[in-house]
Amino acid sequence: MKILVCDDRRRGVGERVKREIESTAGHEAELLSAGSLTKAIGDFFKRQVESIFEGEYSTPTPKGGISPFMSDFDILILDNNLSALDFGGPRQTAESIAGYLRAFGNIPYVVSLNKNPHVDFDLRHLVGDHETQADLAVNQAHLSNPALWTGAPKDAPEDGFLPWYWPALNHVPDRRRRQIEFVRERLDVPIFEAMRFPPSASVSLSRDARAALAPEAERLSRVTFTKFFVTACRSLPIRAERRKLAKAAAGGRVRDVVSRVVAGELDRWFRRDLLGAQDVLVDLPHLLMRMPFLLGPNAADLDCWNNALAAAGPPYGLSRRIYETHIEDAEFSCDDWRETPCFWWRDLKSNVELNRLFFEDASPWADAIFCEDLSRFRSRSDEPDRRPAEFVTEFDGSWNRRYVANLRRKHYAPRSRLVK
Repeated sequence: MKILVCDDRRRGVGERVKREIESTAGHEAELLSAGSLTKAIGDFFKRQVESIFEGEYSTPTPKGGISPFMSDFDILILDNNLSALDFGGPRQTAESIAGYLRAFGNIPYVVSLNKNPHVDFDLRHLVGDHETQADLAVNQAHLSNPALWTGAPKDAPEDGFLPWYWPALNHVPDRRRRQIEFVRERLDVPIFEAMRFPPSASVSLSRDARAALAPEAERLSRVTFTKFFVTACRSLPIRAERRKLAKAAAGGRVRDVVSRVVAGELDRWFRRDLLGAQDVLVDLPHLLMRMPFLLGPNAADLDCWNNALAAAGPPYGLSRRIYETHIEDAEFSCDDWRETPCFWWRDLKSNVELNRLFFEDASPWADAIFCEDLSRFRSRSDEPDRRPAEFVTEFDGSWNRRYVANLRRKHYAPRSRLVK
């Protein structure tokens, strides 16, 4: 991959980040800093952003070369503190420009760096930072964790730190490009129809999930991608501008803008509000916590619980008979919008046969707890200093209690969420 790193100072975070990316992930990284970054951002807003708002919907002819934000980079990493940029006005942060770079640039995935430098794990919403305009907010130290790039617990450092909510950065650019194309082809199609949501989804979403997707709609099943762009997207903060772009999005350059914004913000909604709550969609580790018998005779072996999380395909380490009979039809099938297997919980919860198997299963189960900060199961009966700690999220739903290993050298916030 090619990664563009942006830092406001000539000698600062950017140089170290570039070295960490190249040594840890083996990707090519290019640094844009100080005066070069100021010029690139200024030119980008003048030629790309303002030209569209002024009604120039065709692709402008490059003057002085193609903007780095329009080049073929895969990930854009913005240091959050851009106060040294000389624009002659208020100090800038990554948050003030990330939404515009997503909308009008050509780099599919935007990462904000060091927005919360003293927080390693988000105990509230399990997304890192639910207020960021970027696709992901992490800290500089996290970039040197190989597991952030691969998503594999085996690549985590010695302490095993790998938050469940981290996407695997090696895979996100291609998936985001597919998401953008998915949206581009379906702007006037209802989201639930395009993503094959069951009828039960619209009535079982939490209040927060409903509000984030469609703050003005009463019937979620009718909300199109375009309606979501106009009424709910935050990348472009002025609604009148979003409405103008939506009307001009029949094709070409403006359609690409709308599609990029919707893809990025819908992906965040999916991770935070839909899958995060584990109340409508449930992923494999949280499903196993509720139904250990799905592992069949392997339910007593903690290693089998973790091996299931690494399974490449169906039946994901589960009993094949149970999977094919009861689980397969409930699997969320829109692959471009998920990173791991996930299932419609209400369909499984109402399955009479699964409920019978739960109560009749007499085989032993491992006393397993899924640690959100390790992306692995641990035994609840570990020694006191290794025992997982319970915490309460801010999700509006039935499954807001989770567990972390609570590693000593990592910072969890807010710590008031941890159950004493």
